[in-house]
Amino acid sequence: MEKINYLSRENNTQKVYLTESTINIEDLLNTNYQYIMDSIKEENFILKSEECNLFKELVYENKVVGFCSYDFSREFMTAALNNIYVLPEFRGKGLFIRELEKTMAEHNKPSIIEPTHFLIELLIKYGYAKKINENIVASAIELIVPGEHVITNKKVLKEEELSTHFYDLNISSSIHLLDMDKCIVAYSLPLNDDIIRYDCIEKRSEITDEYFNEIQELFLKKEDEILKTLVELEENLPLKEYSLEEVIGSEDELSHYIETLIDDAHVTYAKALKIREQLKDEYEAGMVLNESLLIRLAYLFHVPEEPTLITHDETCPYCEMPIDSHDRYCHYCGINLDYNPDEVENNLINSINQFSDENNAEDIRYIAYKFLKMIYEKIDFEYAVFMTENNFNITFKSLEKYLKENSYIENEKITSKGIDFLNNHPLYYYEKYHMDIVDYTKFESYYWQNSDLTGEEICLRFLDEYDDEYIDEIKEEIKKNS
Repeated sequence: MEKINYLSRENNTQKVYLTESTINIEDLLNTNYQYIMDSIKEENFILKSEECNLFKELVYENKVVGFCSYDFSREFMTAALNNIYVLPEFRGKGLFIRELEKTMAEHNKPSIIEPTHFLIELLIKYGYAKKINENIVASAIELIVPGEHVITNKKVLKEEELSTHFYDLNISSSIHLLDMDKCIVAYSLPLNDDIIRYDCIEKRSEITDEYFNEIQELFLKKEDEILKTLVELEENLPLKEYSLEEVIGSEDELSHYIETLIDDAHVTYAKALKIREQLKDEYEAGMVLNESLLIRLAYLFHVPEEPTLITHDETCPYCEMPIDSHDRYCHYCGINLDYNPDEVENNLINSINQFSDENNAEDIRYIAYKFLKMIYEKIDFEYAVFMTENNFNITFKSLEKYLKENSYIENEKITSKGIDFLNNHPLYYYEKYHMDIVDYTKFESYYWQNSDLTGEEICLRFLDEYDDEYIDEIKEEIKKNS
């Protein structure tokens, strides 16, 4: 057997190729990884996708022993695995699952384009998928099938891209119930690997209408159990968690995500600031979750004119794109699907949305802070008015009266008194010292009751009531600035 001169990588470091255009995978393999290309040909392995825009080496014991490729979407900040190949002698070393977990730690939850039966078995083995019955599998990882490779048991208007969390081991196919009532099931064309390893052509030749009726019956009878299984699987994914500041940036500068999107979407800096403020307001209102912040940000930069997928049974009430019943948020627009503005309003103590005569002073100061901060950050005045009226139960006429009485604005610009107001508001200190570990409403109430003290003194005295290591770190930071 001819000795392979493996490419070596110090400390198992992967080489990564990323482009905004496309990478021809075969050309790259022939140019830089000939021994991998030779192995692919010897095995008659067929690449599922000929192109990608993200190519990563798979490295084991400092040797390049395979590769994986992705369709990386800047639009939705997601990575969809479209090929993975490992040299035969290095299979069974956990390279696939290690790569999957690394992608989850670095990006959002990845998806897999046209997964093979074998990959699904690996997901089951490592706890990212689970059998519902003998054949049907629920997967925490989203499974994607291009529209041209989708078939259905009944005629539909058109075969669209399939996005699902279910797989049928019997016919070696991703599956999805497009219409539960009409029993319309979408599934994928057979893959070469599944034809060879699992004889899926023969098994597919045996399926009848009754077969699909049984799938429908399974989903109807076990709907709650299936939903619970998917939720549990997704909760165990080692996903990277993003903070609001990480996604939108600090008061002084935009995040690198926004800077990148400005370049990609060709939007103005002013519009980017508006989007940042909108996302911040939506997040604070509970409309967006931490795990969907990046998706929401990208969506706001690229809002489609109309839905592009129309045959799915369940759709997001905000963007009308496909969703599954177990989804916590829409994977297209990033909105929290459990968001209930009425419930949020009822649960908030001294809610800023409960503007009334009883808590007028405290509420209007909060709203004034939010409005003036937008003006201070050079947000368009009319947009700031629009956001204020939409997010708080107040007309701008009422707010304007308060602002002018206190000389906080003049000619649609913030005054020096307005800036002083910002710098002496409880929310300023709450945000400055990252005090989100404590309840803001309690801090705000304490702040106004002790307004004769300096802001730092109020913060320290308030935090003295808590015994927590992180609180101690905050207090040390405050003391440095006192």
